[in-house]
Amino acid sequence: MKDMNTQKLMNKEVLTAEERDIINSTNPEWVKEYLFHNTWNNTYLNLDVYSEVKHHERQYRIEIGY
Repeated sequence: MKDMNTQKLMNKEVLTAEERDIINSTNPEWVKEYLFHNTWNNTYLNLDVYSEVKHHERQYRIEIGY
């Protein structure tokens, strides 16, 4: 069973390298399947919770000043 902190990290959209390392120590298969490394800022996008639709909606609202 995963501990509470690991479960919280697995529900975050963007993780730091340290957070990724914590999850990788207990669940490396999940890390390989769901985390995408952003090399430009050394963060990890969690594809398990990321929504392209929500991202585009948020970007559109920013563009129109809403």
